[in-house]
Amino acid sequence: MRRVSPVFTILSITLLFFTSCTTNDNTVKPAEFQVTLTPNVHDSTLTDVFVHNIKKDQSQLFITLPDVEIRHYHPAEFHKGSVYIIRRKDGTPANNNQWRDELWKYTSMKQGKKIFSSQGLDFRVSSHEYFAAIVSDTTLYFVDLQRDKKPVKFTVSEIEEQNVKDMYIQPLAWTERDAFFWGNIFQTVNIHSFFRIAPDTWEVETFDVDSLHITTQDYAFNPTNGVVVFSDFPVIFDAETAKRVRRNKMRVHLYLYDLKTGEKKLLATTHSKNFQPEWLSTRIIEVNNPESKGRIVLSLK
Repeated sequence: MRRVSPVFTILSITLLFFTSCTTNDNTVKPAEFQVTLTPNVHDSTLTDVFVHNIKKDQSQLFITLPDVEIRHYHPAEFHKGSVYIIRRKDGTPANNNQWRDELWKYTSMKQGKKIFSSQGLDFRVSSHEYFAAIVSDTTLYFVDLQRDKKPVKFTVSEIEEQNVKDMYIQPLAWTERDAFFWGNIFQTVNIHSFFRIAPDTWEVETFDVDSLHITTQDYAFNPTNGVVVFSDFPVIFDAETAKRVRRNKMRVHLYLYDLKTGEKKLLATTHSKNFQPEWLSTRIIEVNNPESKGRIVLSLK
């Protein structure tokens, strides 16, 4: 397992307004379809599963299912005509602790197949549907969707060599051609490290970011080039903290960090608000305007 640590090189500031993209930009491929879940109007125990064509802004009912875990922040995905969805099987009245989350695949012919089951899970399916990366508790499983093979699994301690007490795995994304799977290791809201796993060799590469103090509340990760944009906006758990941040006009910095080179770059500063960054391409991000309301686009040189 290879481990990379920060170099802490701070480069020059670049804050540029960008209005158009050239064909040379390596654009982050946007999602073409999105799964939306709606309670069935006739039966509250059922959920209508819609597939939304984002470009055409059209939705079509795909299937209606019982036991869908609609409270999950990432309950479903759509790949090549199939829906992958989490269903929650409650425990019996005699033993409520017997509940299970189940990951199911439903094809375009509405044929269902259970892929995985555990008490609580999160998942990301590779774009070519070779693997499903599934996190349950403190273990990451790779389920082969093409062959009937035993899942490959990694515990937190197998990914992160440092002290892993009370740390968990956050699945992030597959690269476009499924060459790598990316995730991070976190504790409460603090990200300790990022990692990537190559499914052809199962080699793990870990990138230590603990000293950068990246939190889960104001960052964006680009799996294409292994770059993170994040701010040092404080974590706010209550109204009093929010008032104090506004009252003190706290200075907030937006940084760009390259996991592979360890270089850190200051992009912008603002006062008492977050940036909510979003990647548009490998060189372009959208953030909250640091000087006014609304959003702006930054070109990263």
